[in-house]
Amino acid sequence: MIYPTLYTKIETILNGISEIREVYDHPTPNLEKYPAAMFFPTGMENSFETTQDNMKVYTWKVFLIIGTRQKSVSEIMRNTMPKLVDAFLQAVDDGWSFDAIDGHRVWTKVEAGSWSVSDEVGGLEVTSEFDLSVKLLTSNN
Repeated sequence: MIYPTLYTKIETILNGISEIREVYDHPTPNLEKYPAAMFFPTGMENSFETTQDNMKVYTWKVFLIIGTRQKSVSEIMRNTMPKLVDAFLQAVDDGWSFDAIDGHRVWTKVEAGSWSVSDEVGGLEVTSEFDLSVKLLTSNN
């Protein structure tokens, strides 16, 4: 079962980033601690590589979110968010063994999306969005 394994792996990576105070494994508007991370699956593609192998690509959205209660938007955009993004990218690189999950060969790719500022109930939030792809080569046998 790949989805439960991927949920656990991504959550472990995000929980390992010391700057992140709260991790959510689903979309939620009610963040309690900042910086926060939110992740959830967005799709799965399957293509036949050979008569025996499938390439499955599981895609996830990952959001890093920082509230502006203690810092200005400018401070967060110029300093805090870049450090958090670098920590996330490094954690993904370090966290995947690039060998196997449940016996399947694994590749990962992170693509950065936009950074944005939104006005939420608790104040302004700065968000950085990512697309995380996990590719698995599986057997049809």
